[in-house]
Amino acid sequence: MQDTSTRKDRLRNTPYRLAAKYGVPPFVTAVYWRAETAYWTARAAMAGDAVETTVAGETVRFGISTVAEYRRATTLGGERDLIATLLSDLDGTETVWDVGACVGTYTCFVANALTTGQVVGFEPEAVNRSRLRTNLEATAPAECWTVSPIALADENGTTTLASETVEAGGGHHYLAPDGVGRTVETRRGEDLLADGFAPPDVVKIDVQGAELLVLRGLGDLLDTVESISLEVHPAKCRRYGTTAEDVEAFLRAAGYSLTHLGGPADRRSDVYFVHAHR
Repeated sequence: MQDTSTRKDRLRNTPYRLAAKYGVPPFVTAVYWRAETAYWTARAAMAGDAVETTVAGETVRFGISTVAEYRRATTLGGERDLIATLLSDLDGTETVWDVGACVGTYTCFVANALTTGQVVGFEPEAVNRSRLRTNLEATAPAECWTVSPIALADENGTTTLASETVEAGGGHHYLAPDGVGRTVETRRGEDLLADGFAPPDVVKIDVQGAELLVLRGLGDLLDTVESISLEVHPAKCRRYGTTAEDVEAFLRAAGYSLTHLGGPADRRSDVYFVHAHR
């Protein structure tokens, strides 16, 4: 049976799909956008300071301080199916790296599902990282999770993190060496073991086009990573001189079988989900 929340997500976004298919005039789309913004603002105002959301039997309580956080907590960015797939890979003992953790849309569900394992949430954007920590503190014992400001990439050093928004719960932060933003530390994932990080058994990646940089930086760690859940951004890959095809070819060459899970159950385009598994 289809998840009720997933059906609601698709119904809410029917106007956008129809607009794209039939060429609805821009002013009509603008009116709808204003109405939708008012709708979400009103719902967020009525929600209070927290919302509970359940995926695959795991219930997480997300703090709400902005409209973006409310939307993310209630719709999960249209990524409910990918979260469920990631959770199905766990028996509770794994080390999980959540690369691009935002406010904990995946991290918190994983932390809730673990028994003796641990999840590391890598989030270089300071506002979201603060909210990630707050959500994890309300979700699971401290020994189940770690929050890191490091941006995983294929080189050790520093770069600029450009942000299209600084509102808590907002996404679309990306590594931009020549851009304007905050300086963040970049590290190759395989080099973090020397700093005391445990090697991951399961990895989730959402890095706005830098997917191949993260994968390359994992290096020999990929030999023991059993599964990778990632969000692939074909157009945004071009920021880094790579393509979605490059990402998939890299994973296959590393010994993974790929399952395509389609796109998000919201109006976002030019993005799709891949589950890489042994």
